[in-house]
Amino acid sequence: MRLGSIMFSIFVLSVPVFAQPTPTADELAHRTFDVLAGDGAWERALFFSYTFTLIVDGQVVSQFPQKWDRVTGDYQVSGKRADGLAFEATINVLTGAVHGSIQGREVHDAADLKSLYDIASERFINDTFWLLMPLKMFDPGFYRAYDGTRSDTCGHTWDVLKITVEAVKGNPTATYWAWINRDTRMVEQWDIKLATMPADAPPVSVVFHDYRRIAGLLISTRREARGQNQVVRFDDLQILPETPKDSFK
Repeated sequence: MRLGSIMFSIFVLSVPVFAQPTPTADELAHRTFDVLAGDGAWERALFFSYTFTLIVDGQVVSQFPQKWDRVTGDYQVSGKRADGLAFEATINVLTGAVHGSIQGREVHDAADLKSLYDIASERFINDTFWLLMPLKMFDPGFYRAYDGTRSDTCGHTWDVLKITVEAVKGNPTATYWAWINRDTRMVEQWDIKLATMPADAPPVSVVFHDYRRIAGLLISTRREARGQNQVVRFDDLQILPETPKDSFK
């Protein structure tokens, strides 16, 4: 903020100042949700298809194409396991059903099926959370609190929403801070502090880039972990009101 002249400063001080009322946490969350997914867009977004791409130091290190039917719970993901073996898994996140393959060979052994389910379930929890971060603020186990404002020297102001998450359905205990642009009501940054991180470690700041309106939803398709040389990108993102035939065949 630049300092004005003495006369201007005196003039400003002589004018009554009416402070804006402090928004409640739920008001902030609802306003943001309405901008990102209002007018029934979320209710119509029943099928998601995208590739979760992780880029480190400018190089693509992993890619996981996936599909998700929000109604039936069917979810399919493929990629490479930690040991480098290729896999494809189709699970149902509601019933626990699973089938798939490793290195192109269909899996039948119970232990291998459980391993396949665990891999797919972990990807589902992680990747859909990253994709839909700001839209999950009202999920079970998510507790919201207003955490004040942040401003920069360019005059931008953010309302910060602190979100505490308890361990629910595989989501680890964590604390998040959503930076909501006061003018646009869009989330521009998401700070992350997992319970598994050292107590003195600062939160990881994730900056939201490349917002796109897809099937009525406004979604950031590129997320940058500030200072980590890591970027998460959602390639070929498709959102539909119904699942294409034979998507999970």
